[in-house]
Amino acid sequence: MHNTITLYALQYELKRNLRPFTREDIQHLPTGQSGVYVLWRKTGTEGRNACLYIGESTTCVHRRLLQHYSNAQNDGLHSQLRMFRSIIQFSVEFIETADETRLLESELIRAWQPKTNLKMNPRESE
Repeated sequence: MHNTITLYALQYELKRNLRPFTREDIQHLPTGQSGVYVLWRKTGTEGRNACLYIGESTTCVHRRLLQHYSNAQNDGLHSQLRMFRSIIQFSVEFIETADETRLLESELIRAWQPKTNLKMNPRESE
């Protein structure tokens, strides 16, 4: 597990630090940093969001989010982005090492079980 942040603390930070899923907001992220990210859809319940997708990049979260923004290759995620673009948000937590990044992504997927992460083909790490 991550040395400086617990899974619970990571979940809290990711739920709290939401940004609109726009090209402009993604452009404000630093480049060349690894980490985990979550795509959220606002729900009708105030303060609640549905976790749509959890991902990681061991090279550049900024670039990976721009790829999702331009053309999500995951059909379930692509459908959600097409239908709900205006109410999609994202959050990011930068992680120092590739191993920790992959581990935390797996832990988050196990904890939140977003439907768009459940695919037939194993996820290719970037």
